[in-house]
Amino acid sequence: MEQDIPYVLMLEDDSDDRYITQQFFNDQGYNIGLQFVVDAAEVMPKLEDCIANGKSLPRLMILDKNVPPKNSMEVVQEIKSDPRFQLIPIVMVSGLAYPGEIEEAYRCGVSSFITKPVSHELTARKIDTCIRYWFEVVDLPQQDISTTHQHTA
Repeated sequence: MEQDIPYVLMLEDDSDDRYITQQFFNDQGYNIGLQFVVDAAEVMPKLEDCIANGKSLPRLMILDKNVPPKNSMEVVQEIKSDPRFQLIPIVMVSGLAYPGEIEEAYRCGVSSFITKPVSHELTARKIDTCIRYWFEVVDLPQQDISTTHQHTA
C-alpha cells in the first residue's frame, strides 16, 4: 500500500463482512485504502509494525465488537492508553448491541458505535456515510511517524 494514501484498518473475522466491505470500497472508488486484521490479538502488533517500519498509521479503525480471542473493549483500551495511537478514531461495529455495551464502548474510548444492518442496501449506506463522515466532513489529526511519541514501558 502506498504510504501517502490514507487507510482504514478494520478488525473483522467474518469473511463475508470483509468481502462486502472490500467490494463496496472498490465499487465506490474511494481514494482510501482498506486493510484487515482477523484476530483481536493482531491489532496492537499491526500498529507497532507501523511505528517500527516507518509506515503510516491508519487514519481510522473499525473494530467488530465480537472478535476473539480478546474482547474488543480491551483492544480499544490498549490503543487509547498508548500515546502513539490514541489520536486514531475508532468506530466499533456490532451485529447486536445492548445499551450497556454501547455505553461501555464509549467509556473505553470509541469515537462512534454502529450496529450492523441486516440488508445489503442499508450496509452500503452505512459504510458510505461512515467513510464520508470520517474522510470528508471531520478534520482528522495528521499522524507523522517521525513525530509520533515513542512509547516507554
